[in-house]
Amino acid sequence: MQSRKPKCYISGLLLALFIGAFISYMAFQTKGFSERPAELSQTGEVAVEDFLDDTQGADRDDAKAIQRAIDFCAAHKKEKVTLQANKTYRVQSGFTVKEGVKLEFGQQAVLAVRGNAQVMKVEKDAAVINGTIQITDPSFQSEVIALEGTDRFDAANKTRLENMTIINKSGSHKGIGLSLYAKGPWHNISFVNFTNITVIGFETGIQLKAEDPGGGTYSWINANRFDNVALEDCVLGIRLIGSISIPNECSGNFFTGLQIQLTENTKRLLETDGSYNRFEGMAWDQQRVQHQQPLIVFTSQTEKNKAEINIDSQYIHDKGTRNEY
Repeated sequence: MQSRKPKCYISGLLLALFIGAFISYMAFQTKGFSERPAELSQTGEVAVEDFLDDTQGADRDDAKAIQRAIDFCAAHKKEKVTLQANKTYRVQSGFTVKEGVKLEFGQQAVLAVRGNAQVMKVEKDAAVINGTIQITDPSFQSEVIALEGTDRFDAANKTRLENMTIINKSGSHKGIGLSLYAKGPWHNISFVNFTNITVIGFETGIQLKAEDPGGGTYSWINANRFDNVALEDCVLGIRLIGSISIPNECSGNFFTGLQIQLTENTKRLLETDGSYNRFEGMAWDQQRVQHQQPLIVFTSQTEKNKAEINIDSQYIHDKGTRNEY
């Protein structure tokens, strides 16, 4: 006699297939970035638009979509993540540009930041280009863009930031525009390139800080290049914090092509620790500064630094050794 499959077996199989398909669909809707349409895997670019949740309304946090796009790019070894031109993205939390990922802003693409979270961490071998980041919340007093020495940026790294505008539009003059920080055994940030960076309206425009990790180990922020940097209306323009040498060295960093707009809010243009750092550029409208305190300070933890900036010598205070200005 010829055998036949029971109808109940076929029905059960169809039910199992349906349940599996439903679970996969729900996982896609929930995770968003883990299983994307096949066409995304066919291009080298990952668009943030494909990860946005438009159901959140005006109070949405686009940082989550940006992070999902970055995660997808890193996992699938894509060329870059793109933000749409002529669009404003609302950001209320931070995100990380992961190792090997390039985040590229389209023309006139803007991150509008609310809250007090660090906006963007940039890992070793990541790149960020063509962006505008606007702080709109007066409560903000964190870092906008941050690099951390835990990633150990060495001479072979390809980390770069290019054509970035970082502006505090809230009027608070709080926060740090660009922060490099190292504290931990052998934590370091070195040989990173920053090109065409503009920072406006912060308490500190650019800060490099290396702290003593203790235990006989070292941390350092050395040999970074800042080329064509514009600073405007910052309370403190550039601050380097560290020691002349080990264990927490902050040395050999070059700032070239500086254009610094002084205003009534300016307290200090430059304050530096470390050795062999170079600062070259122009400061504008010194007459707008409303105090008689030094605008450039070489601390007691300095040696052989050089500043070529058009500031009257009476506004330069040198506590270090063999500095030039």
